[in-house]
Amino acid sequence: MPLTKLFVEGALEIQLLTPILQGSPVPQQGGSKYTLRPRAGTDRRENNVAAGYLRDRDFDFDPPTDISRPTVDSMYGSVALGWRWCRHEIENYLIDPALVSEATTWPVSDVEDALRKAAAKIRNYEAARWTIGIVRRTLPPHYELRTRPEPLNEIDLPFALDATAVNTWATDCIEHHRRAILTATDAGFVQASLGDYGARFDDAFIADVAKVLLWFSGKDLLAGMADWLSTKGVVNPGAFRAMLRDWIIANPVRTLELLPEWNGMTEAVRA
Repeated sequence: MPLTKLFVEGALEIQLLTPILQGSPVPQQGGSKYTLRPRAGTDRRENNVAAGYLRDRDFDFDPPTDISRPTVDSMYGSVALGWRWCRHEIENYLIDPALVSEATTWPVSDVEDALRKAAAKIRNYEAARWTIGIVRRTLPPHYELRTRPEPLNEIDLPFALDATAVNTWATDCIEHHRRAILTATDAGFVQASLGDYGARFDDAFIADVAKVLLWFSGKDLLAGMADWLSTKGVVNPGAFRAMLRDWIIANPVRTLELLPEWNGMTEAVRA
């Protein structure tokens, strides 16, 4: 069933997606990426509203293989409840070379070269951010220390309630949680992860703009383009983002042609 409401993270998403979706569905700010899923689920359960959500991928997940449409993030029964962008975040689409070229008349090759130089500048920083992201996946709220045995129902009790049984369960549960955190934050693991991402983000990777836009933070890339933007008469990366935002708002049909994943997104939320 097509969605009537799509929760998103911020004002920028609403500004961009309102002309893209043209009311089908209506984008609405839903708070942080962690609150989008419960808000959409609540609307479906309590208000019988066909709600869903769309979030940034960030460092919470590796990029998907299929980049033709956003990745399903969660389900509501047998239907998709939420999606996450294939690229890192919403800014990664604004700085797509083809889109930037149409919005500014700058040659695509110039934009690609600027992105490569920005990527080379920030590659070590991105490796560090990815390492922290990998560690964070093991920590709350991604990895919870639950106060009820799995898969016990909400109104139910464990079979054994004597002190020995429940103390053993609590001790084992806490120890399992502690070991997972210690493993993820181990200095050797962290250094290995930094080395792995540093090796991944080599010169061949940097030369591939499509990979850069998939793996690197769009906001970081914008910041890395600051000096180049100044030579183009753009005062700062924030002003550049606003310029591209305004172009998308004025050209929603062309935007869908330039960004196939956005076209896939509209098909997914209207299915």
